[in-house]
Amino acid sequence: MSKSSVPDTKQIQYDRQLRLWGDHGQKALESGRVCLIGANALGTEILKALVLPGLGSFTIIDHQSVTLADCGSNFFVHPSMVDQPRARITCEFLSQLNPDVRGTYIDKPSIDELLKQNTFDFSQFSAVITANLPYKTLSILASHLWTIKVPLLIARNYGLIGMIRLQVVEHYVIEAHPDDTIPDLRLDRPLRRFVEHCNSIDFDSLTREEHLHLPSLIILYKTLQLWQKQTHRSDLPRTRSEKDEFKQILEKLSHHSAYETQDQHKSLENFEEAKRTIPSRLVTANLPVTIKDLFQDHACLELTSQSNIFWFIVHALKQFTENEGQGLLPVRGEVPDMITSTNSYVKLLEIFQEQAQTDREIVHNYLLDLLEKHKRMSNDCINLYPLVEIYCKNAAFLKVLRTSALRQIDEFKEETSSDLAWYIGLHFCDLFYEKYDRYPGEYLSDSEQFYVDLDDLKELHKQRSNKSLTSGNIQSILEELCRYGASEIHSVAAFVGGCCAQEAIKLITHQYVPIDNTMVYNGIEQSISVFKL
Repeated sequence: MSKSSVPDTKQIQYDRQLRLWGDHGQKALESGRVCLIGANALGTEILKALVLPGLGSFTIIDHQSVTLADCGSNFFVHPSMVDQPRARITCEFLSQLNPDVRGTYIDKPSIDELLKQNTFDFSQFSAVITANLPYKTLSILASHLWTIKVPLLIARNYGLIGMIRLQVVEHYVIEAHPDDTIPDLRLDRPLRRFVEHCNSIDFDSLTREEHLHLPSLIILYKTLQLWQKQTHRSDLPRTRSEKDEFKQILEKLSHHSAYETQDQHKSLENFEEAKRTIPSRLVTANLPVTIKDLFQDHACLELTSQSNIFWFIVHALKQFTENEGQGLLPVRGEVPDMITSTNSYVKLLEIFQEQAQTDREIVHNYLLDLLEKHKRMSNDCINLYPLVEIYCKNAAFLKVLRTSALRQIDEFKEETSSDLAWYIGLHFCDLFYEKYDRYPGEYLSDSEQFYVDLDDLKELHKQRSNKSLTSGNIQSILEELCRYGASEIHSVAAFVGGCCAQEAIKLITHQYVPIDNTMVYNGIEQSISVFKL
């Protein structure tokens, strides 16, 4: 075995995640910088799920000391550490999980003081994450981050309820990794070399072995040629009767003179595969609606020297589509696995990959011209070809996510029938905190205090909502939230923390599609709901 083929330590350590987001995704993650505000159970679970896969660095902001309550839910503190700075203790233990990750902390001043001083540079971070941050502080932070265009992930664990909210001005999804994709084969507008290759194959002169291993893609195209000739058409079969005619021609092609008599009615796997894949192969090649919208986005049409490289590449793709692509995006260069010989498959793959490379080079040249035109050429732009390759391969799935800014939720206060009611209930708990400097049910002096807090919480709801508390759902939600007393349950914190870490990785790597924009976890019913607020 050659030395270059032996996996290094990092490949072994991160093997499973490299299969998800690749070497370039891992490199992006290792360059990521995250700021966590709140080193409670939820916050440490979030960072744990970021440190283990190899986040570049993190900074913890937390002015509080370790309490006995922390020891009941946070695995990164111990009763012997009570009254010690929580930021320092958790930072030290989290850093031990992965020596490659750099961890720092700020335990003085508090986040409120930092925001008041307005001297701390939040723009250095790939994302800022808050864990159970009081709403008043959160709203100030959210407004500041919105202004400087830094993504904000708001995480919360309140008893059996969890919540994640994403605020981002503009986020670019380069590799969406959709679950089901139709292969980019373009049988209705075939590649020139593919047509030449198919025309070089004469069915009548094939040997039995060649016929048995003929790729289903070629079988479908040869069938399409015969169907178009028979019907004097140039498009694809669309109606049921047309598809039945197509299948009849396909059936005739499956017979071969070289077969023995006993083989005549034997099913051929490659022809069965061709018949089975008709719905995903005989599709009209076109420009996805989402990409049309992207091409018409003002950020694409009005490039400036300050535009993100994303928009320069999207504009280059637009130019290709309008010219060489003749209305289509660059060829992806992928061929799905099929029943055939290795040589036949490799030949097909080479045809599509060669065209993909040609298309990429054209897009790359368009990009360089655009960068030169807008005076964006620099040393960082010298080797953009690998990035162009990623964009071209994923061109059909590019996406821009623009969420709303965090704001008051008056327009949602009448919702009582879904998990959104829990989100609204948490908002009333925040209003309670602003009024009493603690959450309902928290720090109870006696059993009577619970009912006093519950009545106060109901009164806040009555003042701010048109709905009466005759609704059983609202009544039970407020009672349950008051009973939780803002407690953190580790199992819920671990689950919500893991979900939040995944969203952070999506933001850092620009892979997979983040939530848009609020996720509510209901631990009572074990359900997750996503709402766009």
